[in-house]
Amino acid sequence: MEVPRFVIDASVAIKWYLSDEQHIETARQVRLDFEQGLVRLFAPAQLHHEVASAVLKATRNTGRPKRLSPAEGQQIVEDFLGWDVELIDHGILIPSAYRIAGRYGCSYYDGLFLATAEMTNSPFVFADGKLRRALGNRFPLAMWIEDYQHA
Repeated sequence: MEVPRFVIDASVAIKWYLSDEQHIETARQVRLDFEQGLVRLFAPAQLHHEVASAVLKATRNTGRPKRLSPAEGQQIVEDFLGWDVELIDHGILIPSAYRIAGRYGCSYYDGLFLATAEMTNSPFVFADGKLRRALGNRFPLAMWIEDYQHA
């Protein structure tokens, strides 16, 4: 039997490490399913950059208490880079990402994740409320984090 495939968004992956986020239980279930080989995870190569950026932001005081120390942030980034999420090169995604971002009114960077879902024909698991509002129910492969069902 083929292992289910999902495209994972940075908004889900960052919840693997931060305890003050919404939907962390479901996000961590995605990670557990991945660790146990019950699902395969894909993402555009920018995933590493987006997660590292979110971790860095969590180490800074940007209107809310610091969530991580710089040392904790460094450790998280190094740990995340060790996860074997299957990354798709940006080059083949650019035309589709541009088209999709224009069609759905989302950022080009979100379009890269949507293009990955389209290319792999895999559900796109995400937890970004702004993207959810932009997509509505129009992107057929979109899967809001609360709708994720583990294998």
